Amino acid sequence: MIALMKQTLREPRRAFARLRALALPMSARWGLVIMAAAASSVLSFVGTLLFPPPAAGSADVLHVLSVTPWAMAATQVGSAALAAYLLAEVGRIFRGTGSFADALLAVGWVETMMVALQALQLVLVLVLPPLAGLVGIASLVLATLLVILFTMELHGFRNPLLVVLGIIGTVMVTGFVLSLAAATLGILPEVPV
Repeated sequence: MIALMKQTLREPRRAFARLRALALPMSARWGLVIMAAAASSVLSFVGTLLFPPPAAGSADVLHVLSVTPWAMAATQVGSAALAAYLLAEVGRIFRGTGSFADALLAVGWVETMMVALQALQLVLVLVLPPLAGLVGIASLVLATLLVILFTMELHGFRNPLLVVLGIIGTVMVTGFVLSLAAATLGILPEVPV
């Protein structure tokens, strides 16, 4: 696994092709997503215990999720499933060739890479706090890059700019639809006036 993580940093597309070639069963792909979500939730919980937020910000959604690891893990698994579905289906709309199973593998592997960096960041925040912030920024950049490159590998796309535009458009439309659904159901947080 460590060798595959190193390869993902050096050659992301080849690493994902290698992952796909393993022909993992669907249960293993779901297991990867669930394990990544569980590990991330535990690390977030530990981070919250080590560095509790100020009392004024304790009611926000991220804090509530971070102190309830089961809820955070469930939210992450649901988000990963939605991301995999959108990755597969929106890609197919643009004549991509990827499947939901491989999209789930891609999302699960990106999550796994992020968990490794989250663990590193948690250690660094105790030892060398300024470096932890840089690792956090690097994590965001890496996640973005991996999603773009894995999408290209998954669907056989050649133009990274079009993939970026497709991802941005999908995120915007999905965010709008989810916000509309949340507003309709009355589950949006109150906005202070």
